Amino acid sequence: MNPEPVHESRKVPVLPIALAIAAAVLAIDVYTPQEMPPQYLYVLCILLTVWSPREQTLWWMATLCTILTALGSYLSPPTFDFYIILFNRSIAVVLFLATALLVQNYRRTHDQLHQLNQELEARVEDRTRDLSRVFEEREQLNRDLHDDVLQSLYAVGLRLEAGRAGQQADPTEAVGRIPQALDQLKLTMQHIRSYIAGPQPAHEGQPPFDTALPALVQSMTIGTGPQLRVDMEPRLAAHLSHEQADSILLIVREALSNCLQHSRAHEGVVTAQRQNGTLRIEIRDDGIGFDPAAMQQASHGLANIGARAKAIGADLQIVSQPGQGVRIALALPLPQRSSGS
Repeated sequence: MNPEPVHESRKVPVLPIALAIAAAVLAIDVYTPQEMPPQYLYVLCILLTVWSPREQTLWWMATLCTILTALGSYLSPPTFDFYIILFNRSIAVVLFLATALLVQNYRRTHDQLHQLNQELEARVEDRTRDLSRVFEEREQLNRDLHDDVLQSLYAVGLRLEAGRAGQQADPTEAVGRIPQALDQLKLTMQHIRSYIAGPQPAHEGQPPFDTALPALVQSMTIGTGPQLRVDMEPRLAAHLSHEQADSILLIVREALSNCLQHSRAHEGVVTAQRQNGTLRIEIRDDGIGFDPAAMQQASHGLANIGARAKAIGADLQIVSQPGQGVRIALALPLPQRSSGS
């Protein structure tokens, strides 16, 4: 909350009040003995200008009080020592000027403090936005490294483990897995370089979603793990932006990686199709399942899936029970297209 200057925040009728007090003081000055210096009450009129939105009012009021101080002596001539009256009223005029200077310095100091406070709050807000942006970028990088790089490395490890396990039974097949693992490692190294270099524009040579999704499922299928297959409606890439396609692929990668690591499933299926203007992605397996309420708090991967779905405006549903497999459903509304497009 920004504290406003006193003379701006309070709706005080400064000028009418000050003039009324000045008129009352003048009447007291004229109709009271000269030994009493009521003109000192003009200081109240000057102090009231603290709440005035215009600084000129201060000096106009100080000038008016000085004139009324002299006018009081003229309207009610002194009946005793003139020099005492002159001294009193001279001191009053000096007091008016001193009060006016103090009020002016107070106003200016108050305004400067208000401006400094606004600048400080603006800097705090900028710093908070910067820290929030850095935190979001860190969280995004954390999700990308977990869902992309780590899962790719895990897939390579599974492929090599499967090759080692089948080395005795079929050495030729085991040797054939090595080039696939090397290709996957090269691709992972490219991803790491892109993260180091920072956000880059989308490459035109990247495969479309229609090609990338089956390739992803195939790359994560190993002989010793569950058999993964994809059931995909053709020409879905035209309905997705680059960001949406990347997020969906990372969600599928994370879900399949969990399937390979934890599900003990025999089969996993990825389906992608349009229904009533909505793209529906479903990843399900026939494994041991889990308790979603307990796992979502402890699983970093499930939290990433939820964050990515929210970022692209998709509804996410995770359904599972111990012993009954897992179903992860993603519903993404697609933009409406004209009949001629």
